[in-house]
Amino acid sequence: MKIYGLTGNIGSGKSTVARMLRELGAFTLDADEVAREIVSPGEPALAEIVAGFGREILREDGTLDREALAEVVFADERARARLNRITHPRILERIKERISARDDEQQMVFVEASLIDRKSGGLNDLIDGLVVVTCPGELREHRVAERDGMSPEEIRRRMDSQMSEAEKASQADFLIENSSDMENLDTQVCSLFEALCAVES
Repeated sequence: MKIYGLTGNIGSGKSTVARMLRELGAFTLDADEVAREIVSPGEPALAEIVAGFGREILREDGTLDREALAEVVFADERARARLNRITHPRILERIKERISARDDEQQMVFVEASLIDRKSGGLNDLIDGLVVVTCPGELREHRVAERDGMSPEEIRRRMDSQMSEAEKASQADFLIENSSDMENLDTQVCSLFEALCAVES
């Protein structure tokens, strides 16, 4: 059983690719969903984040105000690194637990995450290969604006905080180019899945 990373910058369509892979029979995990779980009330990570960033990043009900925290970390690289040191080890451990607990041990696994750097540890140590979804910057901006209602400035700030698409693509074992229509994307995903199944059989 192989474990593959699935990444791409904001608006690239990696979540759509993950859904297509799931429909084909793969086991998929969303690192962003796991990240939300590990900062829920009562989790040690939330207490560490409050200690490091102040109670201003909490809502009145005690849950994490993700927007307030995002304003801090997307504007300050050191703050972002501090947050990553708190959350990334816990996210990785939770992902490992989920993979081990799945029903079918032979099921191919894809872990969707916005950052998988082949030059560092973390998720990179877990995966056997990396799938990168690419898409031109202007199209990604348009998709994010339609999907999330962000301002152009906020979208640009988020895009600038991520590893460049060119660098991500250079680390890929498999590339999916998502600048056309859904039919084209589906064809690429099906071809990739079939090729990976052939390797495992």
